[in-house]
Amino acid sequence: MRAAEDLARALPGWRDIPLRFEPIALGITNRNYRATLPDGTSYVVRIPGERTEVLGIDRSCEAQAARRAAELGIGPPVLAELPGVGTLVTQFVSGRHAADNAEFARNLARVAAALRRFHRSGPVDGQFPIHRVVEWHARDAARHGVDPPPIYADLHEHSTAIEAAFARAPMPAVPCHNDLLPANVLFDDERVWLLDFEYAGMNDVFFDLGNLAVNSRLSPSDDDGLLAAYFGAPTPARLARLQLMKIMSEFREGMWAVVQQAISTLTNVDFVAYADERLSNCASLCARRDFGRWLTEAGTAP
Repeated sequence: MRAAEDLARALPGWRDIPLRFEPIALGITNRNYRATLPDGTSYVVRIPGERTEVLGIDRSCEAQAARRAAELGIGPPVLAELPGVGTLVTQFVSGRHAADNAEFARNLARVAAALRRFHRSGPVDGQFPIHRVVEWHARDAARHGVDPPPIYADLHEHSTAIEAAFARAPMPAVPCHNDLLPANVLFDDERVWLLDFEYAGMNDVFFDLGNLAVNSRLSPSDDDGLLAAYFGAPTPARLARLQLMKIMSEFREGMWAVVQQAISTLTNVDFVAYADERLSNCASLCARRDFGRWLTEAGTAP
């Protein structure tokens, strides 16, 4: 923690002031700290983990997306970037996570509105093409000594079929968050805060929606509610694309964990079990009897 505090004190005005510096017990890839100034204002200081670029993180795009979200009022204000470290110092915002999936589902309209603002805010410089991302993860894991699991080949075939279905009625890429875990969404009385734009980049809008839905374990009726909140109404094509991007979300999350097996130095996270869980869930979604229908309906304009 001392090294992190020394880095933070390189910020203008922070070198010689009394500073309360304490770890935040959240996150896997990075180390997070809360720095509190004498006036009581607090900031989050995040120190990137080793070799995070192998996970597909573009720090320049992260900074751009975080500043964009702050300007839109859906992300914490950005104070500065840590010199030579490649991450951001952001204001510590009040709020809380949803207590459970049911509470999260009750707030879907608010989350959808925040996402829609970000998606419609104009391009960012980075790219996160989801069908290439899973391929890059397989390649990079192998380069670092961990072969993709046997299930990868079958799931990749499904990914190819999904990509072809979307291509029959293409939509322009939009700036996406790409990591919509419930832990990255905070609620207060006035707004929804989106946190952690590490994986931000241009992607398909339905990836963010599917990523949100599968990570929050939304029910079928909640899926309808999410699409109604975002678009105005669910349609067969929208529902199909949402379900197919749930598959891609699980595929990507599982392959992310395969890369982590190759590069992470953490000893308190079982990335093998995590990858197995996510890839098994991906396979289960692919095996659903609706999969063929989803491919057909996703090929029409949503």
